[in-house]
Amino acid sequence: MKQWVTKACHADLHKIAERYQVSEVFAEILVKRGLYCWQDMDGYLFDDMGQEREADTMWGLKDAVSLLSDKIQQKRRIRIIGDYDVDGVMSTFILYHGLKLLGGELSYQIPHREKDGYGIRSYMAEQAAADGVDTIVTCDNGISAMEAVSHAKELGMTVIITDHHEVPVIDGAEQIPPADVVIDPKQGRCGYGYRDLCGAGIAYKLIRSMLCSRGMDQKADELLPFAAIATVCDVVPLQGENRLLVKQGLRQIQTVPNPGLQALIRKMEFSREIRAMDFGFRLGPCINAAGRLEDAAKGLELFLESDPGAAFEKAEYLYHLNETRKDMTFRETAAAVRQIEAAELPQVLVVYLPECHESVAGIVAGRLREKYYRPVYMITDSGDHLKGSGRSIPGYHMQQALLACREHLMEFGGHAMAAGFSLKKTELAALRQALLRQCTLTEADMVEKVYFDKEVNLSEIDQSLVTQLAWLEPLGEGNPGAVFAKRDAVVHSVRMCGKENQVAQIQIVEDGNIYRAVDFHAEDCLGAAVCARYGTEEWERMKTGAEGDWKLNILFTAELDRQYGSLQLQLSDCQ
Repeated sequence: MKQWVTKACHADLHKIAERYQVSEVFAEILVKRGLYCWQDMDGYLFDDMGQEREADTMWGLKDAVSLLSDKIQQKRRIRIIGDYDVDGVMSTFILYHGLKLLGGELSYQIPHREKDGYGIRSYMAEQAAADGVDTIVTCDNGISAMEAVSHAKELGMTVIITDHHEVPVIDGAEQIPPADVVIDPKQGRCGYGYRDLCGAGIAYKLIRSMLCSRGMDQKADELLPFAAIATVCDVVPLQGENRLLVKQGLRQIQTVPNPGLQALIRKMEFSREIRAMDFGFRLGPCINAAGRLEDAAKGLELFLESDPGAAFEKAEYLYHLNETRKDMTFRETAAAVRQIEAAELPQVLVVYLPECHESVAGIVAGRLREKYYRPVYMITDSGDHLKGSGRSIPGYHMQQALLACREHLMEFGGHAMAAGFSLKKTELAALRQALLRQCTLTEADMVEKVYFDKEVNLSEIDQSLVTQLAWLEPLGEGNPGAVFAKRDAVVHSVRMCGKENQVAQIQIVEDGNIYRAVDFHAEDCLGAAVCARYGTEEWERMKTGAEGDWKLNILFTAELDRQYGSLQLQLSDCQ
């Protein structure tokens, strides 16, 4: 059972509510988003008081603008080297399209996930030199590419790094590649003041500065949706400048004159206004599918396509590629669950599925982490060796765990919550034993904490509050939607529906009033709670439409039903 947690709130909610003409419930939610002063609240609620900073204060940006402007004027060949995820594709598009508008002689290269791996490599520098490239610009990679950048410089090329990843540190000193210009807000010498931009956010800052200096502000605005999609999909915090960037991108997305983007939106058949969550759960996965299953360049080609008909064909291809990816993920997750449940549940899950496509291993690891709330290492065959992806929980530092087992690994990298690694096939059993042996997780560590904003009576959740809750948008990492708790909610009836009868339409009664609720994962949420409190037979009876007065504690979000415009609660957990 999950542990429900909320934060204490000692602010003057009445004063906040009066200032912004909102309910005290919404005032409390603002405070629990870390907004403790008028300036922060104003910046959060009003775009014109947002957190955008002057791009020129980012270390290296002015130098990059000057250098690229000279290269364009001199007709030098420029090659952009990106990455195979959504952030890398969007970064590459922003730089390529923007520099093309400015008259640049451009080419691009996106590494292949399986053949090349992550980031610029020395042989890519050699290929560029052989093609007569004068200048390499990296995006969403490069800050750790010491060898490749050094080799490019030896070959006589100019190198500009634009990246957002952590700078490698050895013996307390930052190890920065010898590029002509390095733009990365995470380097110690950068005083930009906002460290959480994704790769496309940094690429956008650079290109916007160049376009606006030529009076091409509208062209710069047209790139906002691409930076916004990458910001959500790269799971950087939707706070401060990132949140403002996504809000601006959402405003532009339906009208931006890019045939590829509009074709993808049309293929997805949105029946409502596009939200930030649609970037992460609908548009983004289609773009990502190309890099996972084939070649990420196919995603980039969609946005570079100028013919609407050809663009729609490309969008359809990516859509169906993502459907294939979803089928693979479902199949491999089910196989992993069968393997796990055939034995006792250990503290650390090390799952070996030799036939699993390595590009979905990380997704499967994430699904297993959610289901079992344990660190998961998902391992698959990769030719003559094995490759793995890991996903972790708070309290278990995955990169350090692999460091402690490095004698069994060929290579590894990552951070506290995720990692990638490779090993010889003969080391699998030893690695599993080593990971289990050095794990120090306790039973308490393996109880998932679920945070909610406020315990309420359902009468407090009305249409006026739901309207105010929309001001929290865009929602995402670091800026979650409002979650409420209701103790002893009285469930009057349940009606099962959905393609696989997995959705529960619920009637909840409070003080004689009926509230409509929905549970999209009924067996795992509402059903599990009913079984635990009342027994399996009672859950089966409820599903037949029987009426009663079943009391449960519920966590839920609130929204207006899109079809009927009425209030609807969406359950997220039950006890």
